[in-house]
Amino acid sequence: MDEKGDEENKRVVLDASVFFAEVPVDGDIYTTPDVLDEIKTQTARMRLALLEEQGLRVHAPGPEALAEVSEAARKTGDLTVLSETDTGILALAVELNAAVMTDDFAVQNTAQRLKIPVIPILQRRAKKRTWKYRCTGCGRFWSAPGECQICGAEIRRAKSGKKY
Repeated sequence: MDEKGDEENKRVVLDASVFFAEVPVDGDIYTTPDVLDEIKTQTARMRLALLEEQGLRVHAPGPEALAEVSEAARKTGDLTVLSETDTGILALAVELNAAVMTDDFAVQNTAQRLKIPVIPILQRRAKKRTWKYRCTGCGRFWSAPGECQICGAEIRRAKSGKKY
């Protein structure tokens, strides 16, 4: 568990992708109701049952933690790509001072901004990155994706080159 160390942090908040992979999970394990809503397959339900036997706890995060995560995601440029479920697992990790187990790069990037330890599942760890929004037509920068008010082309997320 990198940033806070093994001794200090034995709590882990699980992303939905954990339920689709056969990876070991140690410590006090948590997830959110939104993650459980994403579990549809028989295999994932069996994995859920095993993790419940292991002591999985389900909690919804509070509004302050959700606001803190939204602000961090806004600063990294990940706010527009994080789902409510993603924001929820990050907020729960903030509340519990827990690590997050996920392969989602936007979740990992925002977690790193919040100094939440990240445990990748099957993928490599995401690089710390900030994002900006650039028009694909005229190249002008904007604060959010959509349609360019200057030329009408699509505005897309692009690496800013900055790392925090």
